[in-house]
Amino acid sequence: MPIDYNEGEVKELIRKLPGPRALGASGTAVPLNIFLDQEIARMQKVFTIVRATLYDVRDAIDGQIIMTSEILDSINAIFDARVPYRWVYDPTGAEISWVIPTLAKWFNDLIERNKQLNDWLKNTRPPTFWLGGFFNPQGFLTAMKQEVTRMHKTPKNIGGGQI
Repeated sequence: MPIDYNEGEVKELIRKLPGPRALGASGTAVPLNIFLDQEIARMQKVFTIVRATLYDVRDAIDGQIIMTSEILDSINAIFDARVPYRWVYDPTGAEISWVIPTLAKWFNDLIERNKQLNDWLKNTRPPTFWLGGFFNPQGFLTAMKQEVTRMHKTPKNIGGGQI
């Protein structure tokens, strides 16, 4: 498992992240930096769920906690190389991660998605993005549109003043 994100460290690194030179802003004044923060928060939720499931499986097998039907379902899924239900869906049935039929591919995607986010956070904005590697690709496109619009914004004169 990748290590957890430290929320304070993430906020500090995002505060320092620059935007495009033409935008002349950094930190949370940059739409894609806000998007990155949201993606990292969601990735951390997935980490928390996966790690808790694995601890519960270990503890139930060791007899330290009661073997519930949910834990048994997770054990069976892992044994069959399937992704445990609770890694993909929340209790209401809403999707919280990506739907991939095999555990190996799902876990590989977890590593690759985390790598994309972590590299962006700790290094610099990448020249290209893996759009399918985001929880909210539409949010990425919206943030990108906002940045481009802001970079091309020209003040309008109204009544002798600028807006």
